[in-house]
Amino acid sequence: MTPERWQHIKALYEEAAELSAAARSAWLVRLEAEDAALRREVEAMLAADQDSRFLDEPALAQTERAAETERRAALIGQRLGHYQVLSAIGAGGMGEIYLARDLQLEREVALKVLPAEFTTDAERVRRFAREAHAVSALNHPNIITIHEIGAVENIHYIVTEYVVGETLRQRLMAAPQQRLTAAAALELAVQIAAALVAAHEAGITHRDIKPENVMVRRDGIVKVLDFGLAKLTEPQALEATSNVAGLSTESGIVMGTPRYMSPEQARGERVDARTDIFSLGGLLYEMVAGCAPFVSATTGETIAAILRDEPLPLAQYATNSPGELERIISQALRKERADRYQTAAALLADLKELKQQLELQTRLGEAAFVVPPSGGASRQPSLQPQGGTTNVVTTNKDLIVLADFENKTGEAVFDGTLKQGLAMQLRQSPFLSLFPEERVRHTLRLMKLSPEECVTAKIAQEICLRHNLKAFIAGSIAPMGSHYVITLEALQGQTGWPLETEQVEAKSKEQVLRALSQAAARLRATLGESLSSIQQFDKELEETTTEKLEAFQAYALGYEQTLNGRLMDAIQLYRRAVELDPDFSYAWSMLSIHHSVFGRPGLAAEYAEKAYLLKERVSDYEQLQVTFRYHYNFTGDLHKALDAATLFKRIYPRTSTAPIDLLVAYDLLGRHEQAVAEGREAIQLNPNFAPAYFYLGRSLVRANRFAEAKDIFQQALAQKFDLTNIHAALYLIACAEGDAAGMQQQLDWAQGRPDEFVAFDWQAGAAACAGQGRKAQEFARRAIDAAARGNTQELAARFATEQALRGVLLEDYAQAEADALHGLQLARGRASLPRAALALALCGAAQQVKPLIDELSQRYPEDTVSNTIWLPTIRAALALQHGDAAQALEQLQPTSSYEAAAEFWPQTLRGQAYLQLGRGTEAAAEFQKILAQRGHAPLSPLYPLAHLGLARAATLTGATAQRRQAYEAFFVLWQEADADLPLLLAAQREFQPSLG
Repeated sequence: MTPERWQHIKALYEEAAELSAAARSAWLVRLEAEDAALRREVEAMLAADQDSRFLDEPALAQTERAAETERRAALIGQRLGHYQVLSAIGAGGMGEIYLARDLQLEREVALKVLPAEFTTDAERVRRFAREAHAVSALNHPNIITIHEIGAVENIHYIVTEYVVGETLRQRLMAAPQQRLTAAAALELAVQIAAALVAAHEAGITHRDIKPENVMVRRDGIVKVLDFGLAKLTEPQALEATSNVAGLSTESGIVMGTPRYMSPEQARGERVDARTDIFSLGGLLYEMVAGCAPFVSATTGETIAAILRDEPLPLAQYATNSPGELERIISQALRKERADRYQTAAALLADLKELKQQLELQTRLGEAAFVVPPSGGASRQPSLQPQGGTTNVVTTNKDLIVLADFENKTGEAVFDGTLKQGLAMQLRQSPFLSLFPEERVRHTLRLMKLSPEECVTAKIAQEICLRHNLKAFIAGSIAPMGSHYVITLEALQGQTGWPLETEQVEAKSKEQVLRALSQAAARLRATLGESLSSIQQFDKELEETTTEKLEAFQAYALGYEQTLNGRLMDAIQLYRRAVELDPDFSYAWSMLSIHHSVFGRPGLAAEYAEKAYLLKERVSDYEQLQVTFRYHYNFTGDLHKALDAATLFKRIYPRTSTAPIDLLVAYDLLGRHEQAVAEGREAIQLNPNFAPAYFYLGRSLVRANRFAEAKDIFQQALAQKFDLTNIHAALYLIACAEGDAAGMQQQLDWAQGRPDEFVAFDWQAGAAACAGQGRKAQEFARRAIDAAARGNTQELAARFATEQALRGVLLEDYAQAEADALHGLQLARGRASLPRAALALALCGAAQQVKPLIDELSQRYPEDTVSNTIWLPTIRAALALQHGDAAQALEQLQPTSSYEAAAEFWPQTLRGQAYLQLGRGTEAAAEFQKILAQRGHAPLSPLYPLAHLGLARAATLTGATAQRRQAYEAFFVLWQEADADLPLLLAAQREFQPSLG
């Protein structure tokens, strides 16, 4: 028998020895299916009661086995200090474990004893003591509690809490086919990860995370055990320097369990906290798949698999497991530490978020919505609320109008506040749908009223009549001594007849929001929602917004300004709200949205993060929006943003916000047809919401459907949605179509506006696209300076770095480098950093690029566009500058799925690399992609230059007609270009031979 085979048998024996009889039987059946000979060996060891932890050779003398058995039995019934040993209960990585009685505190404890033959080994004793000191420094509900460390007559022991439950290994063996549901596995993994976060923050790496070292109490609480292999991560701590995988040169003891080792452990390298992340990833895989990700017949083969192989897809074992779970596990199991989660806290955050999503989906499935009988106008709810029978007037497809509250108190703090509070309460319901406030204001205009007119009950009924809506809600607040009385009344939309009234009393001004929440919950039952749904989707306003009425008033007033299109005023009010209550999550979220609209991605990201960190303080409805904005604006992880938007739409299918969120994520991922479908749905749900028109039109532009896009934008303008972004999009379309009059029309609109500088940037792009370098530089300078003066530094930085890329294309490298550096001086963010880095790379300034690559990687580690587009493209540019076209192509491999967000740069650099390699056919295909997708970047100079690239590719392939056609197309687009441009002169020289 080889040493590797023997070590594998020993490891299997250790697993089997800790199982109950029933669990062990099932375990052995499964082992036999894998290797019948292995089962026989393990069963033989179990029958002989051999302890494989202390075996150094395949055969152990009977006398030694007997001595060990006698030594164990001798402790039972004895006292160690003030502990009486009751029974043996198991074994850990470093010693025997007994159930004992603490005679002083009258409690049961677990007592771990270092085996007698090891007490002469100073290193083992030192490590045994280190376990106790390391764990005793931790105070966490998911880590075993250390009570005491001691020694009596050369017997060294640790006393810990006694956990009544089972190891995770026993739990897995008891589960059908050794698999847990995704939800059950996540519940356990979240607790294990939380324990690791606490340990890592204290400088402790566990280094042996496996099912045997995780206890699950009967109440479901997880306890991580056995820090016997833990190692303090300070420099003075013991380091393993052996070349033998997982061995310490000082002790010669295996430092970790082979099938759960990280690659760096297997290589005998220094380990850090990311080793535990790898092991937890493997453990989570095993919980769901029913088998470890890396396991072979021998220890050596297992280690080889860890170093070399990728685990089989999780879906092969658990077809219903969420795709996000597989992504999390895959990231945790990356071979290279730098590619894994960098902290247990980051892993924990993703595990919690997925767990929350699954819980929401489960709750949605459990919500019992009653379908109304066909042809009936009313029905009874499935569960009656307290107070008796009420008529149900709506289905989940009906819209309800909210009237403004009648404020009879004379206190301005209630003006607008209670209506907004009621809206937020009712919006929690997946059953109810509110008539959008934008549509209310549009209807007021049709009624020849001001869009800011107070919506009385009479006006609310007229809105119902105009839109054939079934119901509206009117509310009032009135004083009653020092108390307040809040009344909510549901009324039939067509007749105005009252359906139900809810009245609550608040003892003080501070309790008004709580009282309003209670009345709203009762009213939801009146309107047809089941009590089970209400109970699942109901949080009080104070829990989901703020306890401070003045802060909520500022928020409500800010929302009013948002509806009126006065966004700067809205920002000031939202700022006031968070100043009054810094824990007001949704006010931070609204600030994020508004700064994003104003081209301030840095502030948008900062406020999105603040909102997300407080997301437990919002309702499920707002929580999904906050999560989307966090990933879209802060982490940049478009897949997580898409997951949040998808779940949002599934739970709240009648809100127009969800399809817009889906639209913007799909759009950046290049899934334009799906984006367009979501945009059309958003407009159908709320035809008076301006952003829906812009985002839909932009998706149509990117899909090259210019005529449809113009129609959408014209519809928006007809509704007085006079947004700068819409005029910018119309300018882009006009430029792409060669419509000079259309371009001028948009410039005339922009003239004299506070944000006129954006029009200078439009003109800079159009000039560069036409090969007019001097004009482009002039317009860019005006745009940059005006934006900087207007306190929009991030936008100015983007203008400067975009101009740097234009300068590179027009071969004005000195000016391009200056513009890139100027942009970085103005602001270093998501927009400016990658563009500056790419421009500098193309200018040959490699020394300046490396720090920018590091900065991008560190600041935006999860950003989809940065990681899959910008960073590979920047590295490819550096490779091309060094003449390594093959390396450039390799670097560009990750970009193929997301090139819609890349402004043609990956295709261009790939085409140039193929040209350098003399592969004309492949080069031509890349330049054709650009010519077929102008909508991705209508003002990019890379579009006309794609014709030049195509001509050069045709020269390589000998396609004479195609070569001539491509050159002529390029010259047409650059017919007004600066005559002295080196690129133009070179193209003219190249073209001359074809004339003959």
